[in-house]
Amino acid sequence: MSDFAKGMLVVLMLIYIVSPVDLAPGPVDDLIIALAGCSAMRKKVAEP
Repeated sequence: MSDFAKGMLVVLMLIYIVSPVDLAPGPVDDLIIALAGCSAMRKKVAEP
């Protein structure tokens, strides 16, 4: 993933978490979005 895409993903993730409009009430969906974003930004290590 390019640096621009990672930056855009972080910005969109923060906008969703901070915004008052959510898909589900409570912090559950915010936590799911944060975990999905972190896993998408993680560097993949090539296995030998």
